[in-house]
Amino acid sequence: MLIKRGDTTLDKILAHYINPEHFPLSETNAAILLRLNEVFALRLNHFSTQQILNKFVLEKGLSQAQVYADIRNSEKLFGSVLKADAEGSRAIWLEYTRDYLKRCKQKGDRNNEVKALKLLADYGGLANEENPNFNPEKYENMELHINVDKRVQNKLLEMLSGGSVDLNNLDVTDIDFEDVTNTETND
Repeated sequence: MLIKRGDTTLDKILAHYINPEHFPLSETNAAILLRLNEVFALRLNHFSTQQILNKFVLEKGLSQAQVYADIRNSEKLFGSVLKADAEGSRAIWLEYTRDYLKRCKQKGDRNNEVKALKLLADYGGLANEENPNFNPEKYENMELHINVDKRVQNKLLEMLSGGSVDLNNLDVTDIDFEDVTNTETND
């Protein structure tokens, strides 16, 4: 990684993290890195963006735009604490649910075992459909009833039995039809 003219402060800090001996930080960039570390520490202590903003504006005399930039850069550098916190809580919840399932199996409690399995499916991501356009009704075995004229039925049976049928000699009558569209009403 090379530091080029026009690189941002964040690029320089990232380069410093990769190779501190080769890419030392200036005093200004070191102060910015300390602010980014402080933002990360405050996020770990459940500070909101607004609380961090107020703290940095009052104590450090920074502009609001600079504080928002520091918060964004801190999340780019260290990752979003809020996303990691949600994933960590989800993982802990799943472990509690697995323990609950294990205890239910040991006691032979089938009703609560089913509840634990449902919780595992819901919060473990197993219940989520991967394809929202998937329609399971398409694959149901449905019985179709088709009413046809006796002459047409005889010709179709003749055709299905392996013979060839001349459909040109079939007496067909045209009928009027009406297009029906599905319109949902909120009655």
